[in-house]
Amino acid sequence: MLIAFSVRDFVLIDALDLDVCRGFTSVTGETGAGKSIMLDALRFVLGGKADKRFIRHGAERTSVSASFELEADHPARLELLERGLLSDDETLVTFRRLLSQSGPSRIYANDQIVSADLATQLGKDLVEIHGQHDGSALLNPKLHGDVLDEFAQACPLLKSVAESYRLWAEARDRVEEVEARQNSQDAEIAQLEHMLEELDRLSPGEEEASRLALERAMLLNSQKLIECMTDADEALRKSDGASAFGLAARHLDRAMRLPELAEAPEDNPQLVALKSAQDAVERALIEINEASIAVESSMTAFDHDPDTLEQVEQRLFSLRAAARKFDVDPDGLAALHLEARSKLSELEAFDDVIASARKAMAEVEKVYCERADKLSALRKSSGEQLSSLVLKELAPLKLEHAKFRVRIDHLEIEKAGPNGQDRVLFEVQTNPGAPFGPLNQIASGGELARFTLALRVCLAHVHSATLLVFDEVDQGVGGAVAAAVGERLGRLADMRQVMAITHSPQVAASGHQHWHVTKRVDDGERTVSQLNELKGEARLEEVARMLSGSEITNEARAAADRLMAETV
Repeated sequence: MLIAFSVRDFVLIDALDLDVCRGFTSVTGETGAGKSIMLDALRFVLGGKADKRFIRHGAERTSVSASFELEADHPARLELLERGLLSDDETLVTFRRLLSQSGPSRIYANDQIVSADLATQLGKDLVEIHGQHDGSALLNPKLHGDVLDEFAQACPLLKSVAESYRLWAEARDRVEEVEARQNSQDAEIAQLEHMLEELDRLSPGEEEASRLALERAMLLNSQKLIECMTDADEALRKSDGASAFGLAARHLDRAMRLPELAEAPEDNPQLVALKSAQDAVERALIEINEASIAVESSMTAFDHDPDTLEQVEQRLFSLRAAARKFDVDPDGLAALHLEARSKLSELEAFDDVIASARKAMAEVEKVYCERADKLSALRKSSGEQLSSLVLKELAPLKLEHAKFRVRIDHLEIEKAGPNGQDRVLFEVQTNPGAPFGPLNQIASGGELARFTLALRVCLAHVHSATLLVFDEVDQGVGGAVAAAVGERLGRLADMRQVMAITHSPQVAASGHQHWHVTKRVDDGERTVSQLNELKGEARLEEVARMLSGSEITNEARAAADRLMAETV
């Protein structure tokens, strides 16, 4: 709760120090006295705009501070703890903001400087202002789902839906990833198929180009080679070496048959020498014969055939053309052929990967939709319950012809999210036969304030800010309706700290604390707004003034006394 509020040199306020009580505080005063300045100061200290015009005329700077006593589990306290701005045993936080004529504003939380954004974030958990220029979760369509979920106590189901959505989103991303890869692979597959079609026709062998290049070179020089081989053959044929060795062989053979050697032992030196000479001559004859045969064979191998040369050149041209097309070495075509076939097989098998990813997504999508359906059912029943409660509050607030409903639209999973498949909107119908529309667009200023009050009463147990401020929620009503407004503010004060700026005596009389704002002119030069707490007779006089006007009658005092007695 807000326990203390201090203002210095802010617009028309020169000095203000307030101790704020629990329950419902009513704020009254003549029009223009400066009641709204208090709200401006409250917004300012909690991160609102910093306008130099807030500095009171003639002052060098302005300062505003607000102290809140927070429960241990209050969201603002937990945030401050996490940021090291509170100790574990602290529950009091004081915000203070300074703005000077010569420099920027500075905001402190427990004397530690904080950003305006952080102050604004914390302020949303501390103060909720309902006025013509202040929106709240009740008027923001984007937050209606959160409000309904808290009313429905849907937190456990929300967590399970959020978890299943996370798994579905991951599975969807996986499918998108593999499908994107497939799209790029379709072109790659077509390219590989075209390559394989050519390579299959060409059927390149391993290092075939090198072998063909050598063969071509040999074929181009075959005529010269044949001439050399022919000359070698003729030289061998014309040579008398073979005849000489043949004659030598016959003489040695005759010598081996002489009787003198026939009976000689094998280790006889003459016999051994003769045998060695005979073997050498025989080997020479064999080598000469083999050389002649080899020369004849080589002449056949180098036979000049123009058709063979043309075939080799055409094949080599095809291999080199393919190598240029596929940007590889001609001898690498065989390896490329095998690699392309292997890669195509892998890409064609990628269909199984896509099918698996889609199956996984379908499985988690089913779980998500089942849980989202349960959440939708809870929202629908809770929305009907909330609508029924709000309708009961409308008639006493002079909205007996109005209707309220919670509209829930189903979203396809592509537009859904971690909070389920519903779009939740609070809609009203202000007159019979008129269409339903958004609360903040259909209702007029006074109607909107009372609709908001009715909603807030029905959502009293739902988390809201520590302090609820209502700015002229009784606008345009009086009598029994104003009394109904005051009664509902009092009910809200049983669960929240409430402050209401009011012109209604019925509302003012309902408060547990009463502040009165006045405006005076000092020395005919300076206008100052002043706020005082009213108690006892002073409060009775103010309520009577509100009932009767400038002249307070005894009848007005008696009526004021009855009002205050009725609200005790």
